[in-house]
Amino acid sequence: MNVATVDDPLTPLDLSERANKVRTNLSKSTALLVLDSSNVQWLTGFTGSNGAVYIDYDQFVLITDKRYQEQGPKQLSDARSPAQVVITQDPIGEITKLANCKSIQLDPHLVSWEMHQRLAEGIQGEIIPDTLLKELRAQKDRGEIDRIAIAANIVDQALQDVIPLLSLKMSEMEVAAHLDNKIRTYGASGNAYQTIVASGVNSALPHALPSTKIIDEGDLVIIDAGAVVDGYRSDMTRTFVVGAPTQRQQRYLTTVLEAQEEATNMLKPGLQCAELDRYCRGKIEEAGWGDNFIHGTGHGVGLDIHELPVINSKSSDTLLPGMVVTVEPGIYFADSCGVRWEDLYEITESGARQLTLSAKSPRV
Repeated sequence: MNVATVDDPLTPLDLSERANKVRTNLSKSTALLVLDSSNVQWLTGFTGSNGAVYIDYDQFVLITDKRYQEQGPKQLSDARSPAQVVITQDPIGEITKLANCKSIQLDPHLVSWEMHQRLAEGIQGEIIPDTLLKELRAQKDRGEIDRIAIAANIVDQALQDVIPLLSLKMSEMEVAAHLDNKIRTYGASGNAYQTIVASGVNSALPHALPSTKIIDEGDLVIIDAGAVVDGYRSDMTRTFVVGAPTQRQQRYLTTVLEAQEEATNMLKPGLQCAELDRYCRGKIEEAGWGDNFIHGTGHGVGLDIHELPVINSKSSDTLLPGMVVTVEPGIYFADSCGVRWEDLYEITESGARQLTLSAKSPRV
């Protein structure tokens, strides 16, 4: 199967069956309330800044305000979502009316304390913690994967244009700005997260923010970037060295790359994520740098940059077809440098398909 590119037309999303997927996990006496934007978009196709979704066995409603009285119905129609749109200035009152005596399931991690309290006062049933949509969203359909693949392709192209800048004595912030601009030039609606350009000692910080530091000869440089296409995100990291790598730098680069290859060769449905983390960590531990691999091996990616599955030593998740995951080993040495390689993979019926295709040629 070919990888989607920025020139490919987007496959229209068909959300007509997503409500039924939710309903198979509800009882007659419960409803699901969705208050965060990415879950609202996944269920209905609506992308406005103010939306809530109420769904039970009989009702499927998008609740929003007058700003979206035209946008809401159009986006739902385009996505073939059967949800009704209710325009109101009193969403809690509308939810109370819809719920009647039902208990409401919601994700406790995605609702404010204030909203929780107002709901508890307004409904007659219970509020039940629930993470159902996280699990349903973990396996993507073809339209979702196409969007992620196009986002990955955009960053591949943008990064290729920016690599030559690393040898021009520019600051991390300048390189990041050029990369962000290229990502938009190639068709992304935005960045999947704040772009990381971290050189020299800054590369020892896994989530370093671009600074005014000038990228110098001999620096290891970590670039971590992603794009957004129709709400769906990509995620990739490459490590570069400006000039010829030292023997130690080359050992760092090679060891982490071998660790990534060890893990990605194992990708397939049914693999336990904790086992995948073990495969990835083994090579780095053999080199004596196990304590310097200070984060998990990866995570799912979709409408949010971090989704299920979780790939670390404590994960109870299992890889399934349709999941899109990162594999991103890294090692970090305080006050010195760091190295990370990260790629994005679609889990297929028989193995995996790599979505981020930028070369791993670290020397600039």
